Amino acid sequence: MKVKLQSGKEVVVEAFHFTATYSGLIVGAPTVQSNEKMIQHLTYPREWGNRPCILKKADMYSEVKNQLKPLVYSVWLSSGEPIDDLENQFDGCALVVMWFGQHQPHKSIYDIIVEGVKNVDWNEFAGNYQL
Repeated sequence: MKVKLQSGKEVVVEAFHFTATYSGLIVGAPTVQSNEKMIQHLTYPREWGNRPCILKKADMYSEVKNQLKPLVYSVWLSSGEPIDDLENQFDGCALVVMWFGQHQPHKSIYDIIVEGVKNVDWNEFAGNYQL
């Protein structure tokens, strides 16, 4: 599946994952401190390997005090066109984008991904790779 960013850059969706934000919170209610700690330890699926990753921090909280939105979305994007590869030594570039969001049962996965990544600055955050 391909997605077009606002910049016009077309990227490939390699993988998509989402999980409940507070799936590890057994007792109690979230606090600013517990949220900060959780955010610092957020990861994408490890089988995706080591890739550049950004967490979109805008609009993370729900309407409930100190409560992050209920889901953490992760998408691994790639492009066969490296960034600023003047010496032609790379095969492409990739980026994992993570964000907090609402349950969206009536939206397609494609629409959720587009909404989550459309304004990502690809050239700033993606990293080149070699095969």
